[in-house]
Amino acid sequence: MRKIKKEQMKKPAPILPCILTTAAAALWIGGCSPQGCRDYTVQMKQHYVEYSDKYDYWDVLTVEYPQLTDTGAEWEDAANEQLYDTAMNRVNYWHLSPNEDVLAFQKENFSIFCSDVDCSIPFHNRYLLSADYREFYSAGNPVWYTSRTERALNLDLVTGEIYELADIINIDEAFVQKWCEAARVKYGDTFEGTAEEIALFLSWFLNENEQTKQLYELHNFFYPTGHGSFIIGFAYDPRPAAVNAYATGAQDNVYCVELSDDTLKPFQTDSLFWNRYDGPEDEAQIRECEDKQENLWLGKEAGVWDYWDEHR
Repeated sequence: MRKIKKEQMKKPAPILPCILTTAAAALWIGGCSPQGCRDYTVQMKQHYVEYSDKYDYWDVLTVEYPQLTDTGAEWEDAANEQLYDTAMNRVNYWHLSPNEDVLAFQKENFSIFCSDVDCSIPFHNRYLLSADYREFYSAGNPVWYTSRTERALNLDLVTGEIYELADIINIDEAFVQKWCEAARVKYGDTFEGTAEEIALFLSWFLNENEQTKQLYELHNFFYPTGHGSFIIGFAYDPRPAAVNAYATGAQDNVYCVELSDDTLKPFQTDSLFWNRYDGPEDEAQIRECEDKQENLWLGKEAGVWDYWDEHR
């Protein structure tokens, strides 16, 4: 599990630590205790930019993210920082904090950068909060370089720690074989179930495939659905070299499947997550984003999708 660093406890970035710094009774007054958090609020917000004049190219950003209030916990600011930065992951990579490879790619290809992130809270109880981020982003040109990706955060509302897939599931060949069986049902012959394929996807889930990592940033994600199953998958976000080599249209860079609780039981670790998962419901309020804006290039009514419909 990841913990939030002390220096992060200032403003919004990737997820949080519920640090019990005072007595349990004091935390209970604020709404968070060893029995979990109650009566807290999740307000959906949006980072919105439309054609700023700070860059040599256009930028259009409609990035939705959640923010927690009313937990009464010291970790709340750090949590909100992580919830925000997780939403901004690709925006930071391609736009706000580019490395040397991205800077070189920008000079060659950027006429615009745009990102459209939709965030939802698929699961929450008194002990856990899960956020799912689904994003379309265009690196340089929304017609040619559009990718779809997905991320998730799973927060322990007692300790404030973040659960990664490897914390709750033993990621081994048997698990990947079960995952590939579900993927073949969903995606068809893309998944053949061979030993070589299982070995490849195991290396992807563990982020150990050096050849793939030269072209893509790999990450896995999961979240409970709230009805006895989990969504589990991985995304492979292109680096500049992959965009130059392979981007000829809108790319779906996500594979994920739904697996039932019973299917996952043989692979469960002894993580506290599973006790948290079975915890009582909370009284949290999930509030929709106010004045949510539609992305001019990547929104549901945007012209880039009409373009690809016409060119299929």
